Amino acid sequence: MATIALYSGKANMMPWILRDLKSSVRDYRDDVEDLGRRAAAIDSGICDLSQVIDSLRSSSDTQEAKADLLSEAADMTEQFLDDVEEIDEDAAEAITDSKNDFYDTYEYLRPECEKEKTFWDKVGDGLKKVGEWCKDHWKAIATVILVAVAIVVIVVSGGTALGPLAALAVTLAKGVLIGTVVGGIMGGIVGAVSPNSTFLEGLENGAFGGALGGLITGGLGSAVSAISGVAELSLVQTMLVSGAGDTITSVLTNLGDQFIKGDNISIGQYISDALFSFGTGVLFAGLGDYLGKHIPPLKINGLNKGRGSWKFDWMYGKANVGRSGNPITIRTILKGMGADFIDGVIDHGIELLKGATGEGYDAYKDAVSA
Repeated sequence: MATIALYSGKANMMPWILRDLKSSVRDYRDDVEDLGRRAAAIDSGICDLSQVIDSLRSSSDTQEAKADLLSEAADMTEQFLDDVEEIDEDAAEAITDSKNDFYDTYEYLRPECEKEKTFWDKVGDGLKKVGEWCKDHWKAIATVILVAVAIVVIVVSGGTALGPLAALAVTLAKGVLIGTVVGGIMGGIVGAVSPNSTFLEGLENGAFGGALGGLITGGLGSAVSAISGVAELSLVQTMLVSGAGDTITSVLTNLGDQFIKGDNISIGQYISDALFSFGTGVLFAGLGDYLGKHIPPLKINGLNKGRGSWKFDWMYGKANVGRSGNPITIRTILKGMGADFIDGVIDHGIELLKGATGEGYDAYKDAVSA
């Protein structure tokens, strides 16, 4: 922008002010001439006003000269402003051209605020910001995908097309949904009270860990149960499955942070995180079993206790899915999730301790690496 534009409002008023002043001078001159004519009409025998008339005529001539000077000054001022504006615009254009030539040669020196961005540049910047957000919140995106797939599995398995695989698929999907809810709540609570995290960070990390852990642990538990030929795993098997599930979750989480988010994670950290996750998985699974034996389980008639309860409907529907054309309904699946919540009250409470332990371990790693 030309510099004259900064004061153009005041400068452009000068010719108008001068011309307005010229009009005032000419109005005054007209009044003086009118007064002279009236004075000349008075009989000199009564009163000799010759000197006054001469003075008025002289004043009238003077005012006319002033009006002409003001008119000329207004024209000259207007021309001056036009010349200044033209010269200033030429100078601004020359400076801009020189600046652009310089930055064309030395583009790397151009400040970010000097870059004139096209529509596609702005689109690219917007996509870059979205990409950065996705990198920072890849766990939230992955959790949404896992939950969406779990919901699709539940909807699709409402029929009998999947046959015997439907029961396993629904079990894993239910584990993802329960893990997401429980992990998100517990993670948010731990993050809210932790000085090294926030509620939202804890919610995001907890929901992802719960969803992925529920999928992996459920799959491992089903595999071990099928291989060993038992419907219910022993304490040792439960502890090993929990430890292995947490270990795999830890490794996959670190892989995502390194290759998606861009964190620098060493092999040593992979190993230490995996060992810590295995240890906490085994420890808290054993603790849950111990508490489960010493604390009476929460049993509510119609929900997770008795024939015709939510739990009974879920177990019956899962066992008979695909048989004789009997489908497992979404309502039955939701009943199963509700019954699992009640059955896992102790386990869900232990998840809070596990999350706090993991948060403490993260804080220790940050302190050591600082």
